[in-house]
Amino acid sequence: MKNQTALKSLFTSWDERDICILAILCELDEGASPQAITEQIRWLYNSRTRHRIKSNFKRVVRQDTGEDMPCPSYEVLLAGAARKLGIHKHCTSIDDYERFIPQAVIVTALARMNPVQRNRFFTDEFNATPMWEAAGVKSREIGGLRTAASVLALANASGYAVYAGATTALGFATHAVGITLPYAAYTGLSATIAQLIGPPGWLALATYGFFKVTGTDWNKLMPVLLTIIATKHRHEILARESSLNSKNMKLEN
Repeated sequence: MKNQTALKSLFTSWDERDICILAILCELDEGASPQAITEQIRWLYNSRTRHRIKSNFKRVVRQDTGEDMPCPSYEVLLAGAARKLGIHKHCTSIDDYERFIPQAVIVTALARMNPVQRNRFFTDEFNATPMWEAAGVKSREIGGLRTAASVLALANASGYAVYAGATTALGFATHAVGITLPYAAYTGLSATIAQLIGPPGWLALATYGFFKVTGTDWNKLMPVLLTIIATKHRHEILARESSLNSKNMKLEN
């Protein structure tokens, strides 16, 4: 991936609720700016370097560590997450990373569940309509009550696989590390997330996170990255739907 995308540039089209969700996942105040969020991602990504610096200096000031701890691009974050999940050899494009990373998180979560929890993933229904409404998708075929497994299957067949996969994986990843978002924030990404991670134990894996923190803090960064993937694709879907509606209106006139 030769082209590199600055994280801050991805957030320019996000609304306040989108930014609010990302700020909370970054353990910042709800009103944190995109610049502050980018700085926090840099800080989390460079955990190993940060610890090394701390071992050599009594005091570390964030502003003084820019050269030693550069801010990762979106592509660098994707590559790092894929390597952590052991799927990097299978990723050759941005599309691969955005598809395979959420799938790997979901598989990891299911593997850690006990049989009863896993059965609920395949059998418990929830109202998937808000998930599609958040992305401007109006389709009776994929709306309504669905199980998490069926939502993923229908999304794949309908061309919304990345959005649905990242949203579902985010539910697992946030539950794994005990993150709870304020209900008002859910509407920014998808009200469905409230239904996925809201009820106690629905997607609970354990009291521990996915990854041992030996370098980059992926327990905290994975939910952030999944949010970026899901929101990025939600905006792409909204743009496509808007363009299609405009074309239809011109044809009607």
